[in-house]
Amino acid sequence: MKTNEIQGSKLYSVDVRLKTFKNWPFNDKNRCNVRNMAEAGFYSVSTGDDDADAAKCFLCGKELDGWEPNDDPWSEHKSHAPKCAFAQLGKTEDELLCSEFLSVIKQYMINELNQQAEAIKSQLDNKAKTVRRTCLKL
Repeated sequence: MKTNEIQGSKLYSVDVRLKTFKNWPFNDKNRCNVRNMAEAGFYSVSTGDDDADAAKCFLCGKELDGWEPNDDPWSEHKSHAPKCAFAQLGKTEDELLCSEFLSVIKQYMINELNQQAEAIKSQLDNKAKTVRRTCLKL
């Protein structure tokens, strides 16, 4: 998946996260495999060979790289992002209760809307600066 495709994706779904791991450096024999990464809430944000193991949590946004073959994605997630609601649940998508899954989706949507609002605010701030400069020149 390309970056612009990821932004509109429903990354709360493990199946969508799995599809992002195109060139993951570890295989199914390793603890740090694609399935375990996706189940722990991560999706790949790799842009090439230099960061082939870069992954980000769909919910808290914590980005990690430098993974080792025997790293446990759940343990690493909890260690580096102890306040992440998904990591705190510590359950795969199939293990979540309906109420837990809905809570995760709700938080995901809130985060997405906040990111969109921040982007719009930034655009408006930049436009305001341009208008202000134009007015000062008059």
